[in-house]
Amino acid sequence: MRKRSIFGRGLSGLTAMTTAVLSSLVLTSTPAMAAAAPDLQLPFPCGQKWRLDTWAHAPALDMVKEPDQHGTDGATLVAPAAGTVDRVFYHDNGGNVLQINHGGGYFTTYIHLKSRASVSPGDRVQRGTVIGKVGATGKESNGHPHLHFELAYDANGDGDASWGYSGSERIRPVFNGVTYGQSNGRTWRNVESRNCGSGSRPGLFGADFNGDGVGDLFAAGTGTLYIWNGQGGNRFTSADPVGAGWTSYTPPIGGDFNGDGRGDLAAVRDGTLYIWNGEGGNEFGEAQRIGGGWSELAAKLFSLGDVNKDGRADIGAVDPEGVLYIWNGEGGNEFGEAQRIGAGWTEYGRPVGGDFDDDGIGDIAAVRDGTLYIWNGEGGNEFGEAQRIGGGWTDLGRTLMSLGDVNKDGHGDIAAISTDGILHIWNGEGGNKFGTADPIGPGWNPHFPA
Repeated sequence: MRKRSIFGRGLSGLTAMTTAVLSSLVLTSTPAMAAAAPDLQLPFPCGQKWRLDTWAHAPALDMVKEPDQHGTDGATLVAPAAGTVDRVFYHDNGGNVLQINHGGGYFTTYIHLKSRASVSPGDRVQRGTVIGKVGATGKESNGHPHLHFELAYDANGDGDASWGYSGSERIRPVFNGVTYGQSNGRTWRNVESRNCGSGSRPGLFGADFNGDGVGDLFAAGTGTLYIWNGQGGNRFTSADPVGAGWTSYTPPIGGDFNGDGRGDLAAVRDGTLYIWNGEGGNEFGEAQRIGGGWSELAAKLFSLGDVNKDGRADIGAVDPEGVLYIWNGEGGNEFGEAQRIGAGWTEYGRPVGGDFDDDGIGDIAAVRDGTLYIWNGEGGNEFGEAQRIGGGWTDLGRTLMSLGDVNKDGHGDIAAISTDGILHIWNGEGGNKFGTADPIGPGWNPHFPA
């Protein structure tokens, strides 16, 4: 039987970002723990800065976005470490609540959410998986958007962890090696998220344009950009026609190029690279001109994920002589100078990026002579030796795609379209391994012309 939270009894009078105090709450002692605590990062996309306050309910934390709380309402919430979704429910005082079991008796709880992503109890999440949006639901939010966050340890070993009131099993959280929540009335300003690992975080591995944490499909081969939003279980919505006028552009790639946690698009026209920043809900801003000199690189332009471990999405391209270059993202649609990685790519099809070994670093996959190979990223724009994954890709390499996580198991997936126009998905299993091909449906050739 689960322990019931008595959130309302202990948190009456909570008003985030005010001087109101809860004199009835006291700091709970930290119990002895047999297992190591999870390696937590802040539950927000990499590079964002947040203010953390204990107010009068240490070690619990209220979090609002810096500067000046702008952007807190509706901000993307991501898992701080790998785990399994334990509970998702509505509480009269706490509003929308989500809890993750990280193993070893440790649980994290997220309170006052505006909405949750398409995750349900039993779903496996990785660090960086989108799990919801920050909001102000429940009476105790007082209409003030913020995230109320708690880490708890199941001290009595009943398979659950209580939360939300003085005397519960909540403990001090540690983000990126720094302990917070030591005492009431403490404030930490401009705490930067280093949640820069793998998962379904928008833009790094695959594309998530509607912000639900599931990888989406997109194509513009007909001249109209279409998006098929992932629904989990290798299922997708019907095509959403986002906009026309793509005939003069190269096939677009997806990534979070401005570092705001939303999936963006990039493509080349007349040798110039453009980026359309995602605004959520399959909507995008105006085209941003990034720079010229891309005429000979456009054919094999691809999104890498994060290969230098700085938490920002990078892009790569192969020139006509078969030399691979990488441009490391710097946020704000800006990139560093081209880094020459190595030659010998002439015989390979267009590469794709993803995290295929689940180490949080971008990898590269490409097909040569009908065989799929993967080069695992090692950080610093360095890669290991080519890993031979398997044959049978002769008619599939041209349309190879990296999807992110479309079946919600926490692993990156890939897809390709056979010559008869059928879309197939290979679900990642970690360690550069994939399941058998899952045929999704026919009619895809017009969207991915030769």
